[in-house]
Amino acid sequence: MRIEYRILWVEDQKNWYDDSKGLLEDYLNDLGFLLKSKLCKSFDEVKEEFGRNQLKEYDLLLVDFSLAGSPNGDTIIKFIREEVDAPILTDVIFYSTDIESVRTSLKENGFEGVYTSPRVDFTDKAERVIDSTIKKVQEVNSMRGLIMAETSDLDELMTDIILKLLNSDISEQIETYINQLLSGISDNLAKYELKDIGSKVKHSGYFNSLKKAKTINKLYKIKKIGVEKFAHQYDTKVISTRNLFAHVIESEKNGEKVLISHLTGKEEIFNEERCAEIRKNLIYYREILENINEQI
Repeated sequence: MRIEYRILWVEDQKNWYDDSKGLLEDYLNDLGFLLKSKLCKSFDEVKEEFGRNQLKEYDLLLVDFSLAGSPNGDTIIKFIREEVDAPILTDVIFYSTDIESVRTSLKENGFEGVYTSPRVDFTDKAERVIDSTIKKVQEVNSMRGLIMAETSDLDELMTDIILKLLNSDISEQIETYINQLLSGISDNLAKYELKDIGSKVKHSGYFNSLKKAKTINKLYKIKKIGVEKFAHQYDTKVISTRNLFAHVIESEKNGEKVLISHLTGKEEIFNEERCAEIRKNLIYYREILENINEQI
C-alpha cells in the first residue's frame, strides 16, 4: 500500500456508489490516503478487470451481494478465491439489504477474509475494515517503504519540472541558479564529468532533493508559481522525515513506539496520528508539484 488506497467496488447502482464513495473518500483523506476506486457493475466486468491485473493492486473489495442481471456476489468471490494460479486473498465486504441471505451463503461456502454488512450500515462497517487494513502498514518497515517510494516519485516530479524550466522563457535564470547551487560540488563527483546542465539535474549525486526544492522555490520568486518558501517547508516536512526513517532504530517508551535516529539521537513518537500526518504531507506536496507542472 502506498498513499493511494485502492478499492475494487462491485455495485450496479451508480448513485448509491457515488454517495458512498464520497463518504469513504472523506474518511480516507482524514487518515492521509487518496481513494482510488474502480467500479464494476457486473460479474463480467470483474472478470475483465481480473484479466487485466489479477486484482493485485487492490487493498479492499466491496461487493453488492445482489447485482441486477448478474450472479450473486458469492459467485464473484468463488471466482476470485478459487483461481488456481493466483488466488486473491484481499479482504472483502459483502453488503446487501437481505443480509441473512449473505450470511447463509458465507456459511455454505466457508469463505475466509469476508465481512458482511446490511446496506444501511455499510459506511460504518467499511470504515472499520479500512482501519484494520491500514494498521497492517503502520509498522516502521512498511512506513519506511511507503515514504521512500513516495519521496522518490516526488524527486522525479521535481526533476521533470526543472527540465521543463530549462527549456522555458526563464531558462537562463534557472540555469544560472542551478550552477550557483552546484558551485561547491565536491571533487569526488567531478569524475562523472557531466557537462550538460540537464544531465547534472538528473544525477542525484550532483543535484539532491534539497537543491531541487530550492530550484522550485526560485520559480516562485521569478514567476510566483507554486508556494512561498517551498524549499524550507519541503525540507522540514518531507526530506527530514525521509532521512529520519532511513536511519532509525525502533524502541518503546511509555507504551508507544519511538524511533531513534542513528545520526542525531533524536526521538520521534511513532503512532497512528504521526503516520497520518506523514501521508498528508506527502499528498500535500505532490499536489503542489503537480499544480506547478501543469502551469509551466
